[in-house]
Amino acid sequence: MQSILLLTDFSDNAYNALKYAVNLLGKSNCNFHLLTIEKPSSYITGELLAANPEDSIYSRVITDNKTKLNKLAEKLQKEISGFNGNFHSHVLFDGFISAIETSIDKYKIDTVVLGTNGASNLEETLFGSNALKVIRQVKVTSLIIPQHFNYQEMSSILFSEHQNDDLSKKDLNELAFIFREFQPQLHVLEINQNKNITNSEHNVLEKTSLQFVDYKIHRLSGIPAPYAIQAFCQLFKVDLHALFVKEESFIDRFIQKSQTSEISYQSTVPLLILR
Repeated sequence: MQSILLLTDFSDNAYNALKYAVNLLGKSNCNFHLLTIEKPSSYITGELLAANPEDSIYSRVITDNKTKLNKLAEKLQKEISGFNGNFHSHVLFDGFISAIETSIDKYKIDTVVLGTNGASNLEETLFGSNALKVIRQVKVTSLIIPQHFNYQEMSSILFSEHQNDDLSKKDLNELAFIFREFQPQLHVLEINQNKNITNSEHNVLEKTSLQFVDYKIHRLSGIPAPYAIQAFCQLFKVDLHALFVKEESFIDRFIQKSQTSEISYQSTVPLLILR
C-alpha cells in the first residue's frame, strides 16, 4: 500500500494539486496523508494575549486546521469517482522541510505531492519557492503539479534520461505503478548536451521495473536539457514528465542558468521527480 503525503495551505492552487493526485491514485488502495504546516513564529504576542487562558493557541490552531483538513478530505472523496483510498489529517508546527521529513519518517511516505506557488526571484518562479525546496532537499519521490493544470487521464509520458544517469540500480516503482494503472505511451528522451549520440538501439530500461513497457526512444545531442525538453513537449502531447534527480545535477541543468543567462525550465505538465 502506497503512502502519499499531500501538502496543503488551503489555497485553490494546493487543492488543484490534491485533486490531481487523488484522481491519479485514488482508485488504488493508498493512504493519503493530508498535511498543513504552521510556523510557530507566525503567531504574534497579541494573538497569544487574546487567547483563552484555559486553551492554548496551538491547540485551537490544530483543532481548526484538522476540521478544515477533514472537510477537504470529504470534498475530495465526493469528487473522485471510485475512490478506494484512506485519508489521514495532520497539522505540524515546524519549518517547511522539517515537517515534511518528520512526516516521511513517521508515516513511511513514498511520494510527496504539492502544487507550484508564486515567488519573486527567477529561480523560484520556475517552480515556486516551496516546490523548489522539495526538489532540492526531500529525498523521496515528489510530484509537482503546475498551477491551473487540470487532471486528465494519462495517455503519454515523457521520461528524460540524461548523460551519466545510472538506471541499472533504479526500480522505477512509482512510474511502473502508473503504467499498470493507465498503460500510457512512453517516450524516452535521451539527452546528451555535449557529445554526439549514435543511433544504435539499446534498451535503456532493461534492468529496471519498466523493462516490460514498450517505448519509443528519441535522442538529442548538443542541446541544453531545458531546450530539449521544452521542444519535445511542444512537438508531442505529454501528460507527465518523469526524470531522476541527482542531488546536484538537476539544479545545475534546470534551475541555475549554467549554460546561458537565457536558459530556464518551466514545466507545463506535472513533474515526477524520482529518487
